Amino acid sequence: MTEAKAPKKGGSKKSREERSRQEASDLAVGARLKALREKLGLSQRELAKRAGVTNTTISLIEQEAHAPSLASLHRILSAVSISMADFFALPASQQNVIFNTASDMMVVSRGVADLRVLAPERRDKTLQMFLERYEPGAGTGDAPISHEGETAAVVVHGTIEVTAGDETRRITAGGGYHIIGRQPYSLKNVGNVTAVVACACTPPMI
Repeated sequence: MTEAKAPKKGGSKKSREERSRQEASDLAVGARLKALREKLGLSQRELAKRAGVTNTTISLIEQEAHAPSLASLHRILSAVSISMADFFALPASQQNVIFNTASDMMVVSRGVADLRVLAPERRDKTLQMFLERYEPGAGTGDAPISHEGETAAVVVHGTIEVTAGDETRRITAGGGYHIIGRQPYSLKNVGNVTAVVACACTPPMI
């Protein structure tokens, strides 16, 4: 077995560019820019002309093949009078039917408590769906969750313990819970295998 070499500090130019493109893709910069441009009725050429960049630049950004710098993105957005904050609040898609693979789901947290969100492209949705995995002993933390709306969940695998107010219940696979209104609650994996929970809430929590 050959000895692994320590990576060079800072990484190569190519690896930095790849990380930059991946970060832009994770933030759906290209998808958001395309959705905004089409909403405004602009062609790539027209947007490029307004922003003072090349048509190729706009095309590559929308294909997630080029990660613009903050200065470049600000320049493009200023050309259509939208702030950076408002831009990232836009839905990255106008699709009403969204299919996500496991890798498409937005990661909220990793580790002993792994939470992922379905359809992160549509920030304007009124229902939010989570797929949650808790290692044995892990849970939602010391502070109870309180949500103004409704939360419903089904345990797909394992055993969890849910505490809401003075009541604590153990729920196994196939069972679930539904909470209406701002009722603080918490959950914990009390089994010896990874617990998997499918949870939906309205309005969205994040």
